This record gives sequence, C-alpha cells and structure tokens, in this order.
Amino acid sequence: MGRLFQRRSDPARCEFDEARKILGRLKACDAQTRIAVGAGVHLANVDFLRRFTGLESFRSLPLDAQRQFCAELSDLELALRNEELGKALGVGLYRIWLAETVSGQQNLAEMLGEELAELSRRASAT
Repeated sequence: MGRLFQRRSDPARCEFDEARKILGRLKACDAQTRIAVGAGVHLANVDFLRRFTGLESFRSLPLDAQRQFCAELSDLELALRNEELGKALGVGLYRIWLAETVSGQQNLAEMLGEELAELSRRASAT
C-alpha cells in the first residue's frame, strides 16, 4: 500500500535536470577546463562527421553499427581519462548527446547540442 502513494519520477526529466547541472558546473569552471572539454567534443564530432557525414546517415545504419560507434567513443573517453580529463568529459558528453538525439529525447539533445557546439567552437578557435 505504501507504494501506491509514492511519487513516480520521470526518468527523462531527471536526465535533463542532471545534464543541466553538469553544464552549469562546467560553465563555472575556468576557461582552460572548458577549452579542454570543447576539444574533446570537437575531437568526437570530427570523427563522427568523417565517418558518417551527418545524423541521417548514422540513423540509417543498423543498430549494431550505431552501438559499435558509441562503444568506440566510450573506449576513447576511457583512454583519455588518465591524461586529459577535460577531453574525456567532452567525448563523454558528445556520446550522451548522440545517444539522446538518436533516441528522440529532443529536449535534452537540443540543450546538450547547443552547449556542446559552443564549447567546440571556442576550443577550435584557440
């Protein structure tokens, strides 16, 4: 009976709020950290565009191929953690953005996309 009155949380809303917190904390970081994260985003995006040319061609791939690319991004993120933590975070955020975009989580994907594009632009301008 106790479960009957418990409030159920919306997982999509929780993910959105968590991403917003992460981005807020990132904005509070020093410029060097933000540039490193932007460099990771840029690195992941350049690889994505080189291989797939855009979202539509990625979406047209079989699910296994999409998962393989995301696994490769995870491997890159792990490899970067020991030496370039900011870049690792950027790659991880890009992977999350890509997964949310492909799964149709528009609110989260849009918010992440705008912020990550700005970070990437600033990193590539330095």
